[in-house]
Amino acid sequence: MKKYPYLPKSNLKIELGEYWSLTLDNGKYAFFVFLDIPTDGDQRSVLIGLVDYTSFEPLLLNSRHKILWQSVVHIKSVAECGGLVQGKIAKLSPLLERCSHGGKHCQILCGFSPLRMATPEDMNLFDVRKASGFMVPRTVANKLLNSD
Repeated sequence: MKKYPYLPKSNLKIELGEYWSLTLDNGKYAFFVFLDIPTDGDQRSVLIGLVDYTSFEPLLLNSRHKILWQSVVHIKSVAECGGLVQGKIAKLSPLLERCSHGGKHCQILCGFSPLRMATPEDMNLFDVRKASGFMVPRTVANKLLNSD
């Protein structure tokens, strides 16, 4: 059984549904859930999702939350943002995304898995996959949730 909280050094022991918290500028906690992990041997990348919930406690009690934002980040983002993996909830499904801005090789992704080739209609339906720097999750969380 895992002991929480902990600071991950790679994605090898991360379980989907585990979440990490970080302190917002207003003193509340924001929560990011691990949505997917690459299967190609990459031990540093993870797909995270910011959920629509804040609390004065660093614990996320259930999975009845909506993903507000998601991005691929380096596992070091957890430490750089001052976070720790706090626990685990039921796995949340990643938002569907496009792998690029278009073209004949553009695919629709669910996490790190391609689902199908993108259609012209998909260009307006799905966002392009984001890859973010170490501190971007903190910045985004403060922008989207700090007014709570």
